Amino acid sequence: MVDEESSGNSEEIVLRIRETLIAGSQIFLDYDGTLVPIVINPENCYADERLRSILMKISAKYDLFIVSGRQVDELRKFISLDINLIGMHGAVAYIHGKEMPLVRDFYSYRERMRKVIDMHLETQYDGLRVYDKSSGILFHLGLVPPDRRDGPSARIAEIAYETGMELYRGKSVLELKIPGVNKGDAIRKFRNDLPCLIAGDEKTDESAFVKCSECITIHVGSGETVAEFRVMDVAALRNILDQIA
Repeated sequence: MVDEESSGNSEEIVLRIRETLIAGSQIFLDYDGTLVPIVINPENCYADERLRSILMKISAKYDLFIVSGRQVDELRKFISLDINLIGMHGAVAYIHGKEMPLVRDFYSYRERMRKVIDMHLETQYDGLRVYDKSSGILFHLGLVPPDRRDGPSARIAEIAYETGMELYRGKSVLELKIPGVNKGDAIRKFRNDLPCLIAGDEKTDESAFVKCSECITIHVGSGETVAEFRVMDVAALRNILDQIA
């Protein structure tokens, strides 16, 4: 476990990965805040050419998965590569060209989400943006003035209670999720017996670090983490991935 003030030595991390991973080892990477910077308009988070090149090299050598809170259709559009995807924090996957739910009652929860979308909360709170994520709903508060966020936050918490959904609070976002879904359990469904690397930047990634403690784990950015290593930003992680590809 690394503390909040420390940062990973890139050379040390690269050496550890090279000594541990072998051809066919698995690599599970978060997307936003890990491979691409967090942006004010999340609908424009396309992978740049350098990232696409790194991911192509990684996937040629290792068994690569992108594990994100986004829906798999978004990830496919943004990355535009034929790689394995786990979306909605572990609710659904896109493996070898086929989408598959990973949780029970997936479609029942999807119907509840449609009803919430039909409330059109974005018309009730200035600056609020609402994104349908297939098995969850993302409420983006980035354009809501800080002194006006209590109203939509309280209403979204009420909706979570009314619908039986789990409420996740992130960086300027609130999200309704299928209860009990987490990246750690999703990754375990696909783990093989080979060494593994997991990297992510938010609380949702901590479950993966805990439930897959046998893996090399890297936290991107500041904040508390149980990960073995920390790097300070997206650029640092990309450099590490480029060196091990």
